[in-house]
Amino acid sequence: MTHVTPSGAGAAASSAFLGRPPSSMGPPPSGTPRLDPEQIRDRIAQHRARLAELEGALVAACEAAAARHRASAVRVEDRATWDRPMWQRYLDAATVLEPEYGPGMRDLLRDIDRLERLLALPAAYGRIAG
Repeated sequence: MTHVTPSGAGAAASSAFLGRPPSSMGPPPSGTPRLDPEQIRDRIAQHRARLAELEGALVAACEAAAARHRASAVRVEDRATWDRPMWQRYLDAATVLEPEYGPGMRDLLRDIDRLERLLALPAAYGRIAG
């Protein structure tokens, strides 16, 4: 590379990269970020906890809808006592509530799957064979 001075004369510009083969560039700095498997596990646990909250809220909302107009012999906490109309109200509520709960639950499941696959990669956190 040539650098032109104000007087118009050309002089070779010095550069740390000129004339050095790529192999002499050295290893990446020791501060290269690595993925911490413990942080990934924590994130998975957080996602699972949130998913459980959403599932619980969905079930509670469906049970509340199913409990309306139930027969006196039916106990909400004992599904063995549920009759056909009770189950139908439960499923109808699940269908109505799916747009509210489904997308968030699917996103969490997708994120959990991605994080678990990332955790399974040996190179993800410095276990590079070489």
